[in-house]
Amino acid sequence: MTPKERVYAALRHEESDLVPYNLAIEEEVAQRLSLHYGSDEWRGWIVNHIVGSGIEWRKADLDPEHFVDHWGTVWLQGNIFHYTDYPLKEPTLKGYEFPDLCTEQQLSPADTLAQDFPDRFTLFNMGLMFFERSWALRGFENILMDMVDHPRFCHELYDRLMQTHLDIIAALVRRGAKLDAIGFGDDWGQQKGLIMGTRYWREYLKPRLKTMYGAAHEHGWHVWIHTCGDVSPVVEDLIEIGVDILNPLQPEAMDTHDLKRRYGDRITFNGGISTQQTLPRGTPDDVRREVRECIEVLGAKGGYIMEPTKPVLPDVPTENAVAVLEAVIQNSPS
Repeated sequence: MTPKERVYAALRHEESDLVPYNLAIEEEVAQRLSLHYGSDEWRGWIVNHIVGSGIEWRKADLDPEHFVDHWGTVWLQGNIFHYTDYPLKEPTLKGYEFPDLCTEQQLSPADTLAQDFPDRFTLFNMGLMFFERSWALRGFENILMDMVDHPRFCHELYDRLMQTHLDIIAALVRRGAKLDAIGFGDDWGQQKGLIMGTRYWREYLKPRLKTMYGAAHEHGWHVWIHTCGDVSPVVEDLIEIGVDILNPLQPEAMDTHDLKRRYGDRITFNGGISTQQTLPRGTPDDVRREVRECIEVLGAKGGYIMEPTKPVLPDVPTENAVAVLEAVIQNSPS
């Protein structure tokens, strides 16, 4: 089977010759793996089943320590998102101009995905553009308070953010983009429960997410979403509004085996390997054991794409990186 065929089997809740997987490894760890194996040959062993491109929200460097994005938010340089300034100082959109993201530069990477990766499951991702964009525009504490104190503003803001997604999907359709899925990215979860609580998630986010996901389905594309943390209170809602693939399924934040028992025949889970505990703090045997449990429990009857919940990060010891690499790529459901 090809990687794409395995992902489609997972979506049909069927087992395949091996559990489909994705495995991203940060460069510092990759260099250590090359020293361990004596060459870079190991990089060619990884056959990621999902490939994609997406909206680039970074616009320009302001100085060595800061950059600004297309929305006007200023961020610290680095791979952890810390904003230092945001454009909406007050709960109003008056005077604010939303960026045009339906440009050739933004969307052209979607044109050749299927051609460049004919045997992979292709995805165009729109990350940090809905709930996360609301706090990046307004400030984190402010947007949470606005949900209580300024509901009219929040409804207007989320309508505009929804429309941005719909415009991009429509533009991809006009371009004739050949994709398997549209990706939507928002972190709603904290270590336990939702950041804004289920009440406000259902009031402000759910109906608009349903519209956005419906637009993707209307054009024959699956819906892949990324949301870190504990989203177990709304998994039923996510199924209801059309999520096909849920990533990253963090075992530290949720009981992944229980989610599989309850929902595994109606949604495909993507993730499941702990990057908060097992990879950085466990032994190689712990890593191999967790991968095997993911295969046997989460992969039972399909509906699962295996992946660490984050890329293999620099805090992962080399021996654990070796263990997860070899266990994932050599996996078998039997």
